[in-house]
Amino acid sequence: MINWSRTKAAVTAMVLVVGMAGCSKPAEPVKITAVDLTHEIDEHNETRSGARETFAPTSTIYASIATEGTGPATLAAKWTDPSGKVLSDEKKEINPTKAQRSEFHIAPPDGGHPLGRYKVVVTLNGGGTRTREFEVRVTEHH
Repeated sequence: MINWSRTKAAVTAMVLVVGMAGCSKPAEPVKITAVDLTHEIDEHNETRSGARETFAPTSTIYASIATEGTGPATLAAKWTDPSGKVLSDEKKEINPTKAQRSEFHIAPPDGGHPLGRYKVVVTLNGGGTRTREFEVRVTEHH
């Protein structure tokens, strides 16, 4: 003979377990967690030699941007020279599924970057602004 109350309790328990498995933690929106400047990055857009604030006139300067969260987002980087002139204003669409790094960079023009203080402003979806200042100067070789 079938014990309907036991069967009903077992089915109810299974429905609860399956239902709870489908209720995972909601996705966190993408956010910028770090902006590191460097002259060298690896295949994962991580800094190879650590973050820095000074660069030689012949350096390619990278902004390595760490993000957390998931979903579609737009990263943008606006680079300006010591006079405030925009050197580069670029956007990238990202759709991370885990923490990741993206990169923007400026290469030296013919004759090298002029000496002085520069700035890069990184934004996420038009907000979440992070600003990094850096200096291009003649460095001593040891």
